Amino acid sequence: MIRNYIKIAFRNLKKDKQFTFLNVLGLSAGIACTLLIYLWVHDELSYDKFFDNDNRIYQVMEHRGGNGGQNLTDESSGPVSQTIALMSPEIQYASPVAPTDWFQKSTLTVGDKNIKASVQYVGKDYFNIFSFKMLHGDKSQVLAAKNSIVISDDLAQRLFGTTDAVGKTIRFQHQKDFAVTGVFEEVPVHSSQQFDFVLSFDYLADVQPWVKTWGNSGPHNFILVKPGANINALNRTIANVVTKNCSDTNRTLFVAPFAGSYLENTFNHGARVGGRAEYVKLFSLVAVFILLIACINFMNLSTAKAAGRMKEVGIKKVVGAGRSQLIIQFFSESLLLVLITTGIAIAIAWLLLPQFNLLTGKDIHLQFDLSMILMLIGIVLFTGLISGSYPALYLSKFNPLAVLKGKLNTSLSELLARKGLVVFQFTLSVMLIVAVLVVYKQIKFIQSTEVGFNKDNVIRINTEGKVSGTEEVFVSELKKIPGVINATFTQHNMIGRNFGTAALDWEGKTPKQDVYFEGFLGGYDFFQTMGMQMAQGRGFSRSYGMDTNKVVVNETAIKAMHLKDPVGKNIKMFGSSYQIIGIVKDFHFESLHEPVRPVFVLLANSGGSPFYKVMVRISGQDQKETINRIQNFYNSYNPGFPFAFDYLDAEYQKQYETETRTSTLSMYFSCLAIIISCLGLFGLVAFTAQKRQKEIGIRKVIGASVNSIIVMLTKDFLVLVTVAVLIAFPLSYYLMNQWLNGYVYRISIGPVVFLVACGAVIMITLLTVSFQAVKAALANPVRSLRSE
Repeated sequence: MIRNYIKIAFRNLKKDKQFTFLNVLGLSAGIACTLLIYLWVHDELSYDKFFDNDNRIYQVMEHRGGNGGQNLTDESSGPVSQTIALMSPEIQYASPVAPTDWFQKSTLTVGDKNIKASVQYVGKDYFNIFSFKMLHGDKSQVLAAKNSIVISDDLAQRLFGTTDAVGKTIRFQHQKDFAVTGVFEEVPVHSSQQFDFVLSFDYLADVQPWVKTWGNSGPHNFILVKPGANINALNRTIANVVTKNCSDTNRTLFVAPFAGSYLENTFNHGARVGGRAEYVKLFSLVAVFILLIACINFMNLSTAKAAGRMKEVGIKKVVGAGRSQLIIQFFSESLLLVLITTGIAIAIAWLLLPQFNLLTGKDIHLQFDLSMILMLIGIVLFTGLISGSYPALYLSKFNPLAVLKGKLNTSLSELLARKGLVVFQFTLSVMLIVAVLVVYKQIKFIQSTEVGFNKDNVIRINTEGKVSGTEEVFVSELKKIPGVINATFTQHNMIGRNFGTAALDWEGKTPKQDVYFEGFLGGYDFFQTMGMQMAQGRGFSRSYGMDTNKVVVNETAIKAMHLKDPVGKNIKMFGSSYQIIGIVKDFHFESLHEPVRPVFVLLANSGGSPFYKVMVRISGQDQKETINRIQNFYNSYNPGFPFAFDYLDAEYQKQYETETRTSTLSMYFSCLAIIISCLGLFGLVAFTAQKRQKEIGIRKVIGASVNSIIVMLTKDFLVLVTVAVLIAFPLSYYLMNQWLNGYVYRISIGPVVFLVACGAVIMITLLTVSFQAVKAALANPVRSLRSE
């Protein structure tokens, strides 16, 4: 019996090639799109899930009051982890971390090899918390000494030609020798922490004591709790640790699962608001919607074909076929077609995967593991049953006598169902179009918004080797190079939050005015090089003598401190008093998701920090030649240290990488949804034209023009699209407003977006409908009337 069903299914698919082609085209496109989105979502959900005991790894977070509201951050003070580990028996291991993105790549030297590699500074129990595979060395002892270095197997191969490197020596930054105590397997791509080697956090504290002070924040802190730990009790225990160790009363500690930090990586009003998690949910819904649109096409096209199969159904019923048998037959056809299209969809996804990886910035591979196989089976069953349900139930219920007489009566419910499916398709399509337009406008707004400093044509160079300690000399020599407009050095990356403190006092400060300030250390010409504007006062200048006891603050800081006539007044921090000499206009060092924060800028002393960045503003002309000159000078000034740099504007735009890629992907997905929807519309027009072919013939015989018949067939579908537009607009307006609320600085959704979306959909609809309408209007009326 099953073999007969399959035979009949193949015959029917082969007999009506147009029906089969349209269904294969729509379903394979929908399934291929769903498959690609599944691969992307699966990849996103895989981050940080490979650790042993990953459900017991937590990150210390802070709720911060002040600044006019409640903020949430994953930064804290360096001593936090060890302190709370001693306080709570729930904690098994704890470790502070100075993350890789604090630093540009460091230089490691073995013999005559100088290799750039990324460093992360961690506590001694780091590898007990994060189970990166240790190939050589004891994970509990590899960081017991300050002069220990733990390297990846890839770095060991590049430095020593072998992974058996324990006991060997590496010179760090041509300054200090470290003993290799461990070699770990290269960090998996699905780790949110990426580094080539680690050094002791205690060593970092020796050269940068602020990382272990309670008044400053910046380091990340991680813990591994014991099995069955009471997290609520732990949070109550650690809540006021910062307050007990310093005067800051607005910092409250708690712990959050580390496994979710990659996806839920943005904060707003004191809560995690999702970040990547929102896009995972969004594209999962898009995949479901596109698959549903493809299934609706199948339903509409199968319904359009129903009139041609009336007699087949009638004869089968007359000879004894039951409705259940007919339902099985039609479901068999549906599942067979889905199996064929799934095979084609896999081929399409495989062909598109390299380009998809370029769009998403990933390295996804099509691997048929258990989860993939189960997903494909789920798609086949879901698509086959959903797409075949309406045709099977609709065709199998025909009255055999009415069918054999050639009468196919359409009830109001059936008509509404078919039209409702089209409205549903186009509602989703219009919503996608609106979403694409809004995201595109917001990205353009971000790219064109003035950030308060000129980030274009600025390169960043790490201070290391001879440069570290002679920054002023190095910068003064850089300024002499043709093509270099200005240069300075700073301890801030100019992107993101690098370090800050709330331990500031000023005249008139009240206990409620605990304000968190972002700190900048900048050399002379800092404000000029970065293209910042002064609102009042001045920046640092050699003309006024030493400015080491002077400070510049931004406009937001003045508002937060409620100072009147601030220039000339003093503020206290780090045990010293600083006179305000200038107020710099607000500038954005974070993405536009965040508000401008209070900022103070101190004069950086040459040799004061090994982690300065040299900022060089170069001419927009002949940049390659200018950079070559800078490189030649650098190599002669700082031999043994490979020259490395990055463009500030490119690094700044990386903050919006997710949004930019989302915009591009959304554009492709919305185009695909429109194309698939048009295939469904094409099917419904074909069905309508077939149902009304005798009516059209009669109208033509009595003198109706081709144009009037085209209008007659077209207007009904324009009404459907209009209904879809009216439903889609308020929904899309609400959803996109919710998305835009994630930005402090955002566009408003004006009527132009909706007019463009409406015009695009109506134009596409007219093009789709007109083809079938013209075909029906030009048909010979004699043929349609001959059977009467």
